[in-house]
Amino acid sequence: MIEKDNRPVNLNLLTISLPIIGVSSILHRISGLAVFFSFPLVVWLLSISLKSEESFVALTNLYENSLFLKIITYLILVGFSYHLLAGSKKLLSDAFGIGETLESGRFLSWLVFGLTFIIAIFFLIQVF
Repeated sequence: MIEKDNRPVNLNLLTISLPIIGVSSILHRISGLAVFFSFPLVVWLLSISLKSEESFVALTNLYENSLFLKIITYLILVGFSYHLLAGSKKLLSDAFGIGETLESGRFLSWLVFGLTFIIAIFFLIQVF
């Protein structure tokens, strides 16, 4: 006979209070998925820009006139930057043991968020 589990169940993900290290880990996975799905678009745009001089000029004109393309470019750059920084943090932790304690992991997570914010501001100035 199966006994009833009396542990509390919280299915509302918005009420769960994750530590900053957990938020950083989840966002790293989400940004990796976003980078993976944006890769075909980036390769397609690169192939158009390298096809001929006329196609490069046409793509440049489209980019200058399209706010949607600028927003997509900005989001791809910021997502890739965050994924790169969070992945570097993870590699430092796995390979060298840097950031394995709670305090150092928390500090590195905030550092990744801070650097991503600075890079996002830089890309915002460059793209727009």
